[in-house]
Amino acid sequence: MFPPFKVRVNGLDKKAKYILLMDIVAADDCRYKFHNSRWMVAGKADPEMPKRMYIHPDSPATGEQWMAKPVAFHKLKLTNNISDKHGFTILNSMHKYQPRFHIVRANDILKLPYSTFRTYVFPETDFIAVTAYQNDKV
Repeated sequence: MFPPFKVRVNGLDKKAKYILLMDIVAADDCRYKFHNSRWMVAGKADPEMPKRMYIHPDSPATGEQWMAKPVAFHKLKLTNNISDKHGFTILNSMHKYQPRFHIVRANDILKLPYSTFRTYVFPETDFIAVTAYQNDKV
């Protein structure tokens, strides 16, 4: 994903282990087009593929490690290929999405389904997925 999602984490228990995850959900039920130098609604959204959780590759790590520097999700890969076999996050081009950031206090990935999630949404990170830049100023 470009630009990558980056977040600074604080307030964690330094000694406890945490798993950090991201997912990306549809922000609305519209399809968009870039027209006259701006984004406009161009109809109803296409059906969404089931969403995959992306586990940060440093997970699990201690609160102290997560809080030491910003956490970047630069290895998160997006695709519009519904036949993807690489574990990428599948999005529809020309649709708006909202990244969600999750913190789970757990020392093992296998404990994820039984753990409590804290979810954070930053509205300023919503975006429209494209396969090519739509704005010639970019």
